[in-house]
Amino acid sequence: MSYKKLFQCIGLFACLNLLTACTVTDLDADGNPIIPKDPNAVVSFADFTLSEVADQLWQPKVFPEATQEFTPWESIKSQLDAQQINTKQSFFVRLNGTIDSVNLGKMRGVITLKVGDTNIDLQVGRIIKGNAIRDASKYVLFDDFKNQIRFAQISREFNNRAMASIGEPDTSWVGEKATVIAAITIDQNTISDAVPMQITRGGK
Repeated sequence: MSYKKLFQCIGLFACLNLLTACTVTDLDADGNPIIPKDPNAVVSFADFTLSEVADQLWQPKVFPEATQEFTPWESIKSQLDAQQINTKQSFFVRLNGTIDSVNLGKMRGVITLKVGDTNIDLQVGRIIKGNAIRDASKYVLFDDFKNQIRFAQISREFNNRAMASIGEPDTSWVGEKATVIAAITIDQNTISDAVPMQITRGGK
C-alpha cells in the first residue's frame, strides 16, 4: 500500500470516529439546538417571577432558618435595655408571651404580644410594611436579584407567605399564651417592624 493510500485510510478512520462520537442534538420549534442545563449551574433568579423566587427560598431556606436559627429574645432585650442597637438591624426571634390585643382592619392589623414587660406589635393583614423577613435572612442576597426593584418587591412575597402560615387571627385569641416566631427590625434601639411567621397558641 502506498503512503498516499495509507494516509487516506487513516483520515477515513478518523472521520468515522468523529461521527461515532457525535450525539444528535434535539432542535426547538425555531430550529435552534436545545442545550441541556448544567445540573451544577447556580440557579439565577433573573428568569423567575417573584412568586417563583419566593418558592425557591421560603420553605427550603428562610422558614427553617427562622424557626431553627433565631436569636433569643433575652439577648435582644438586653441589648435594647443597654441602648446598644443604634444601627438598623433585622433578626429572627422566638417570643413567648400573652396575646394582649387583636386589632384587625381591612388592609392592616396588629396583634399585640406582651413578652415580659415589653409589648410587641406584630403586623397582620394584607399590607405589611418594612423588609424584616428579607433582611433577617442570610439567604436573601441583593446580588442574586437583577435589580433593586425586584429585591425590594421580594419582601411582599415573603410577607404573603408569613400571613398564610399564621392562620386567621381574631379577637378570641386575646388572653391566650403564644409562642411566636417573628422577624423584627430594630432601628435606633426601637422595634420598628415585626412580622409573625408562626404563631403557636397555648391556651389561657
